[in-house]
Amino acid sequence: MNLENFKIQIRKVTDFSEDECSMFIPSLRRKILKKGEYLLKEGQKVNEIAFVEKGALRFYCVSDGKEINNHFFLENDYAVSYLDFLKNTSSRYYIQALEDCELFTFNSKSLQKAYESSKNWERFGRIIAESVYAIATNRFESFLFLSAKERYLQMIQDYPQFIQRIPLYHLASYLGIERESLSRIRKEITS
Repeated sequence: MNLENFKIQIRKVTDFSEDECSMFIPSLRRKILKKGEYLLKEGQKVNEIAFVEKGALRFYCVSDGKEINNHFFLENDYAVSYLDFLKNTSSRYYIQALEDCELFTFNSKSLQKAYESSKNWERFGRIIAESVYAIATNRFESFLFLSAKERYLQMIQDYPQFIQRIPLYHLASYLGIERESLSRIRKEITS
C-alpha cells in the first residue's frame, strides 16, 4: 500500500507531523473498484470515507426512475455521502466507479479517534466539512442563479478535468440539461 500521496494530500490541508500521519495509517484500508462497481448504494449505511488514489467516481441519486448526477470524485478527492456519514444514516445516493479505481477508506470510528488525539486531525475534519459545504452551496446556487450555459462555463472553470474524464451524458445530467442541449452549448461556445 503506497501511502505517500495520501500523506502529501492531507498535509496540504493542515500541517501534520510524521507521527500524526503514521498514527492514522493503520486505520486505512485499500479498496479496488472496477469500472461500474459501487462504493455506495442507496439504502446502505454510510460509515466510511474513501480517498481517491486513482480513478473517477460519480455521486448520484435516482428520482422518478432517472439518474441525476450530483458530483464527481477524481484523484485526491474524498468520496462520501457526507451528510449521511455525519448522521450515520442510510444513503439515498450511489457512488459508482466510472473508471477502475484505487481507494483508501477509513471509517467514522477511526476518524473520531484521530480527532480526539490531535488538533491537526480536528482541523482536517473542519476544513473537509467546509469544503463539502462550499461545493454543495455552489451547486445549489448555480441552479438558482445561472443559466445552463453559465453552469457549464462555471463547471469548466471549477472542474476543468471533468470535461476530459467524465462522459458527456453524465455531465449533462450534472448540469441539469439534456445531452442535446449540452452539445448545443458546447458548439455555441467553440464557434
